[in-house]
Amino acid sequence: MDFIEEMQSFTIWLETNPLEPSAQTLWMHLMVLANKSGYPEWFAVRNPLLQAKVGISENTLKKHRNILIQKCRIEYKDMGKQQAGKYRMLSLTANIAVNPAVNCAVSYAVKGAVNPAVSDPLYKDFKDFKDFKSTATAATIREETFAKAHERVWKRSLTPFQNDHLGKYLDDDHFEESVIIRAIERAALNGTGYKFGLITKILNDYAASGAKTLMAAEALDEQFEAAKAGTSRIYPARDSNVSRRQRDLDDLEKRLEEAKKRERSGSNYAAAGDTQGIRMGGYQ
Repeated sequence: MDFIEEMQSFTIWLETNPLEPSAQTLWMHLMVLANKSGYPEWFAVRNPLLQAKVGISENTLKKHRNILIQKCRIEYKDMGKQQAGKYRMLSLTANIAVNPAVNCAVSYAVKGAVNPAVSDPLYKDFKDFKDFKSTATAATIREETFAKAHERVWKRSLTPFQNDHLGKYLDDDHFEESVIIRAIERAALNGTGYKFGLITKILNDYAASGAKTLMAAEALDEQFEAAKAGTSRIYPARDSNVSRRQRDLDDLEKRLEEAKKRERSGSNYAAAGDTQGIRMGGYQ
């Protein structure tokens, strides 16, 4: 690869393929790192380094990385929690016959023709996840973000507060994003209408049982289905930062409700006192 040619070609490519500024910056930093390494086919970079260079959270890094993958600008191999992920830069200037980016684009085009869900992240609807075993798996293949999954399932966008709250399960609690998507879908299967608190409760129950990967969450759901005991909690609880956060939210709601009751009681007491005074005045 020629660094200058790739940079110039990327700038021209952006004219017809607009990207968010952070996604552009991520690609450029990856290209610089590849150049420093002598353009190996694959090179390893840890998430914290890229987060620091681009100035984004881990959740946002994953989002923009997925966009670059879908746009056939990079390829990525997840090497697990203990090792840095591996990147491969897809050239914009290489000969078409040997250009991996061309193969990538053809692959996505074929997948999109066979399965529209690949090309349209919002294609799936409630009919596509009728049981717990089917949830999140297809979404993971499409590399869907939890924000897009929320729009797909609930036909509404996350508020900034909700987005940040769910993002903490990725950044602070190290959940796989597919687990958050699964919780969003499972909350919809509950059939009680939209309740953001139910999404977080499912996630907190996953965290309390240490189910932070899709495989672990699926196994936990299967255990629950096989041994329904009619209890109010879905999973056995263990102490965790997430469960404490949920208890704090529950405690706040309880105190607000108690305050409302006291306010209503005070109003009733005052009204009763006025009535008593009127009666006593009439008697005298």
